[in-house]
Amino acid sequence: MGKPHGNGVENIIIRNERPNDYEAILRLTYEAFLTLDYPGRRRTDEHYLIHLLQNCPHVMPELCYVAEAEGKIVGHILYTRSAVVRLDKTELETVTFGPLSVLPKCQRQGIGRMLVRHSMEKAREMGFAAVLIDGVPDYYPKLGFVRARKYGLTLRDGSSDDSFMAYELKAGTLHGGGTLYFLAETEFERAERDDDGFWAFHQAFMRAYYPGQAGGPPAV
Repeated sequence: MGKPHGNGVENIIIRNERPNDYEAILRLTYEAFLTLDYPGRRRTDEHYLIHLLQNCPHVMPELCYVAEAEGKIVGHILYTRSAVVRLDKTELETVTFGPLSVLPKCQRQGIGRMLVRHSMEKAREMGFAAVLIDGVPDYYPKLGFVRARKYGLTLRDGSSDDSFMAYELKAGTLHGGGTLYFLAETEFERAERDDDGFWAFHQAFMRAYYPGQAGGPPAV
């Protein structure tokens, strides 16, 4: 059973993702990120990431939710396991979400906020200490996230820029710092760096769902 929400968009249902939602989520993710642009962005590859994560053991189905409006999926959030290794080598179980996708015509209506808050409350109930993300720096502070460097946290390469953000589910658990390890790092890196794999997938995706539209690699 899904949970109805009245904020932003009327009659939104938040429910767990189901296996037969895959194709709808794939299309939703592609359309949601088509208009996103920021320095260093190479292409729209979040739908390829969804594809790569489909059978990843680090994905957490219990925290993957969709938002439905009139029976149609208009939003989606996906979670993977992560971990913070503290300076004393102890490990803290954390979770990471992304992609977070909302259909363009439904954006700026509170659906993303609903998905984040609902799923993070479930993560809290499951006993996780914190949510760590690499996301849009101007958006997530509105939902209570802070720069991870406030807690002395870094990524594996030692960096901690504005896009690396944290939300404590248990107060005080992140103090003392440490290094974040994304357990699905292989899939995230492949989505970003595997050009041949991306273009092969994307061309097949476009043929299947958007026939007649351009979907090949850019001309050299």
